[in-house]
Amino acid sequence: MPIASPGRLGWKTHNLLIRLPSVTPSLIVGGMSASDPPRNLLDFSRRFTSEETCQEYLFAVRYPSGFICPKCGVKRGWFLKDKRLVECPNGHKVSLTAGTVMHRTKQNLVTWFHAAYFLTTLTPGISALQFQRQMGLSRYETAFNMLHKLRAALVAPGRDPLDGEVEVDEGYIGGEEEGRPGRGALTKALVVCAVELVRWTAKKSGKARVRTGRVRLRVIPDASAVSLVPFVKESVKTGAIVYTDGWSSYSTLGRKGYDHRPVVQGRGKSAKYMPHVHRIIANLKTWLKGTHHGRVKEKHLQAYLNEYTFRFNRRFWRGF
Repeated sequence: MPIASPGRLGWKTHNLLIRLPSVTPSLIVGGMSASDPPRNLLDFSRRFTSEETCQEYLFAVRYPSGFICPKCGVKRGWFLKDKRLVECPNGHKVSLTAGTVMHRTKQNLVTWFHAAYFLTTLTPGISALQFQRQMGLSRYETAFNMLHKLRAALVAPGRDPLDGEVEVDEGYIGGEEEGRPGRGALTKALVVCAVELVRWTAKKSGKARVRTGRVRLRVIPDASAVSLVPFVKESVKTGAIVYTDGWSSYSTLGRKGYDHRPVVQGRGKSAKYMPHVHRIIANLKTWLKGTHHGRVKEKHLQAYLNEYTFRFNRRFWRGF
């Protein structure tokens, strides 16, 4: 068995249940420990080969110090693997997928794990149609719903706000509207973006450098102060330097505790201010057109922004 613990080498097994350890478990799946994430798709496929290996991984992540019943506090339990449940001696049953997007799902966990891996590690992401074909799913709706549930869960609660220097601007997502450029658009979706700047000095040349750090994206109903200022307050730490254009809706940021530095931008080649936030919005549009062929409805757009933000902010991390 892949589940083991110090001082106890064997576990009583039956067709329907496996005795779980009451001490700290050490989970080994596919030659890798639960604390050692897969480094590539081959490692991932070797590790999560069956429903059982996925359930064992969930158990190790949820109970790193051993199972404790949340209802009665007993430190013993039995794994009802056919039902994805853990049962304690007092008859309380706890689902391994409770509190996750996989709870009560009819799809096997191997498919869910692959969906999470593709969504979070592939640079261009994956469309529902591609995922349906790759996993052999019979219905497009199943693939879309699985990916969409994962997208909706990608925002970490209590995440740290952006700090230091931050560029903020809005952009419209959607096709061109004749005679209605910029903020005059009616049918496009308006997205506000905040980009953290990271500065450093190159060791060889000694030149000052700047790159894009973390980002925040949100769909907003309009470009008014009622929509823009709350986004900045929730996304950017008070006291940070905030660069915006000269749009009047940003004018109150200075009174909200920010070092607001508005700039007046030109057009075309002369639009040299705030290049990082403009690049993020441009890359976002390219991604939506490329991976998803621009077929993203406005009601689903925020979930796609969550996906883009999650993957971009973790672009230097290659774990699962």
